[in-house]
Amino acid sequence: MRVKRIFTTLAVLLACTAAHAQNVIDLIISEVLAEPDSTGIVDDFGGRSGWIEIFNKSQGTVNLGGCYLTDDRNNLRKSLIPKTDSRAQLGPRQVMLFYATGNGDMGTFYTNFQIRPGSTIYLVSNDGRTIVDSIAVPANLPKGMSVSKFAHDNKQMVFETAAEPTDPSPRVLNGSQNVESNAQKMARTDPHGFILTVVAVSVVFSALAILWFFFWLLFERPAKKKAQPKKAPVAKLAAGKAPDAEVAAAIAMAFDMEQGGDTYAAIAMALHLYLSEAVHDNESFVITIQPAKASGWNNKAQTFRKLPR
Repeated sequence: MRVKRIFTTLAVLLACTAAHAQNVIDLIISEVLAEPDSTGIVDDFGGRSGWIEIFNKSQGTVNLGGCYLTDDRNNLRKSLIPKTDSRAQLGPRQVMLFYATGNGDMGTFYTNFQIRPGSTIYLVSNDGRTIVDSIAVPANLPKGMSVSKFAHDNKQMVFETAAEPTDPSPRVLNGSQNVESNAQKMARTDPHGFILTVVAVSVVFSALAILWFFFWLLFERPAKKKAQPKKAPVAKLAAGKAPDAEVAAAIAMAFDMEQGGDTYAAIAMALHLYLSEAVHDNESFVITIQPAKASGWNNKAQTFRKLPR
């Protein structure tokens, strides 16, 4: 029972969302032309007539099918927009034009009334009773001029009727010509593109610097640490202070036990000679192995063997 209630609630929410996405209250009559002149647009049959422009100010698609257009407050169902025509779907921030020819049988986008100066045009919801929007046509509207609603802020979609007749702009969002775009602002403030170039180059080099830093942190630094050789233990001699014989012997034994080999034996011998002053160093804490006649280090006679008799 509880699961059923949850599914019912979700279905209601989805239905409400869908209804809101196709809510006709987001439609407005954005522009009306009553009497065209010789420069006016022509309809699909090549004729010129007054027209009504509908604008969808929402972010969802709205179906106009089943809605009504009328110029009579007492007859709100005067001109029906057919439900069967898929072209009656009006996308977000789009406009749709209806020709007021007086003959609705000409098609979906034709009304069975003509627009008279001094009348009021109504957009009625698909219930046939709710007026969604309306616009008054001035009695002194010049021929070839229209009455429009302008949005001074295209983001907020707040419209108001223009105080004066305007030049017709069918199928174009009214007010867009009055709102300066970002490109227009940039062209006005930076006609040569210097600021845009500096910003673009700065962004590119900043991105490269960030990438280099992360590459160094993740790859270069660990690689350098691994490449560094491990230092062998070395006896540190204080400046001006030589180790005694016991320390030298201990160092030699430690080297021999740790790794062994002739190298460490030579180091031990060098320490011994240094302590016995057989080898003289000018440096106070650097041991240098040098040949010495008195040491017998390179005396060939020391390597002779007595032959057996």
